[in-house]
Amino acid sequence: MNGVPQMTRRSFLVAVAAAGGGLALGLKLPFGGPDVVRAADDLLEVNAWVVIRPDDSVVIRIARTEMGQGTMTGLAQLVAEELDCDWSKVSTEYPTPGQNLARKRVWGNFGTFGSRGIRESNEYVRKGGATARLMLIQAAADEWKVPASECSASNSVITHKPSGRTTTFGKVAEAAARIEPPKDVALKDPKDWKIAGKPVKRLDTAPKVIGAQVYGIDVKLPGLLCAAISDCPVFGGTVKSFDAAQIMSMKGVRKVVQAGDSAVAVVADHWWEAKVALDALPITWEEGSNATVTSASIAEFLKTGLDAEQAFVGNENGDAKQAIDRAAKKVVAVYTFPYQHHATMEPMNTTALYSADRCEAWVPTQNGEAALAVTSEASGLPLAQCDVHKMPPGGGFGRRTTHDYVKQAVAIAKQMPGTPV
Repeated sequence: MNGVPQMTRRSFLVAVAAAGGGLALGLKLPFGGPDVVRAADDLLEVNAWVVIRPDDSVVIRIARTEMGQGTMTGLAQLVAEELDCDWSKVSTEYPTPGQNLARKRVWGNFGTFGSRGIRESNEYVRKGGATARLMLIQAAADEWKVPASECSASNSVITHKPSGRTTTFGKVAEAAARIEPPKDVALKDPKDWKIAGKPVKRLDTAPKVIGAQVYGIDVKLPGLLCAAISDCPVFGGTVKSFDAAQIMSMKGVRKVVQAGDSAVAVVADHWWEAKVALDALPITWEEGSNATVTSASIAEFLKTGLDAEQAFVGNENGDAKQAIDRAAKKVVAVYTFPYQHHATMEPMNTTALYSADRCEAWVPTQNGEAALAVTSEASGLPLAQCDVHKMPPGGGFGRRTTHDYVKQAVAIAKQMPGTPV
């Protein structure tokens, strides 16, 4: 077997920042107060939701996952509305669930499913924007030595109404970051909205159209190895045996490992080399009790539910059975629908880096906190020693709320410490 390249945590972070525009990877822990809470470019955050650069560009942090449904732009609009910033200078980044845990879940729920992203978080993200606006206004008022009540903000410009003096968000952001946040903030009446609820260009469209979007499967890191994985073809089955010696001399192959009870993976220099070797790997499966299950047996099982006495009732309105029995004319028809796999355009994938005291995973996920829990469980390390960096997913459809693929990736990386896989 060829030697496995090692890498330092610093080179790993630098590489990912270059590949993904920084995301939230540059945020520095611990979070002990505004004097140490900094963004990827070392600027102080105004608060957990807002970072403003000297050029007045605004970075809004989004905890929910963008999968094509518009959540990222919609949530950014809500924050920007209350912030009163220049929408043309807004960009977004994902904080990590590890940072969320360290900061007592300041960003709330990371789960994105059931059309809940905006519905459940709109109020507190708006408060994040409104709070940042008041802090910026207070910073300008302090500089001018005037009451904050005499100042207003609009389009990233703060104006002292009596004197006509103006300044910009970028010029006072550093000072605002050191101000104690107000405890109570009033939110705008929706009838006064200028950004939220309005037709704006989506923030994620351009990078997707020109091919610049970095998805989970696009992550490239120094020393990165690729794994191809084969899971038991029968649900609930397990690995009985495999003969790694048969493929170890094939081009690029570094290692053959078992990933949990049900899968075997080949790790190689490149994914195609891993796949070719995996196809040639002799694997024997213990298929278990589901080996005899067929489409016909599943259909027959479902059919029994039509006449079951204890069938689950989701909604009851009247007595359907009695109405049918009394009907003068009955029309009988049976409709069947095949199993619909929640297949995403981007295959399930995770990049994981494991060491004895730290495990990180780069995951396209609909629930970063759930992915973090799985990473911790699979690595055997406490939550505080793990983190998940959310990558934009190429489709979700509910499939990325289940993190079997993260568990398998971490299991593989754990057998190759110090090497991203």
